Amino acid sequence: MLPNTGQLALIVAVVYLIIFFLLGSGVFNSIIEGPGVSTSTFIVPSRSVQTIGETIVTTMILFIGMAGAFLLYRSGKAVNPKTQGGLLAAGFTIIGIALILGFRLVGIKA
Repeated sequence: MLPNTGQLALIVAVVYLIIFFLLGSGVFNSIIEGPGVSTSTFIVPSRSVQTIGETIVTTMILFIGMAGAFLLYRSGKAVNPKTQGGLLAAGFTIIGIALILGFRLVGIKA
C-alpha cells in the first residue's frame, strides 16, 4: 500500500532537510579530512580540520534552530493570544540556545 501524497511530501521534506543540513555542516570536509586526524578529542581545536562528530553536533544545532523557527511559524497560526505568546517565547528561546551552542562550538574551534 502506497502512502498518501501528504505523507510522501513530508518524507521528502524531511530527507531534503537532513541532506541540506549535513551539507551545510560540512559532511564532505569531515569525510575527507576526518580519518586523517590523529587525535583523541571529539572536537579538534582547528578551523581547518573537522571530524564526523563535529559534523553531527553541527547538524543537531541546525535542527535545534529549525525547531525554534518552526515554533515561531506556528505562533503565527495560533488563534489564542496566550498560546501565541508561549510559542513566540519558546521559539526565540530555542533559537537563542542554538545560537549559543553554535558560538560555543566556534569558540572551541578558534
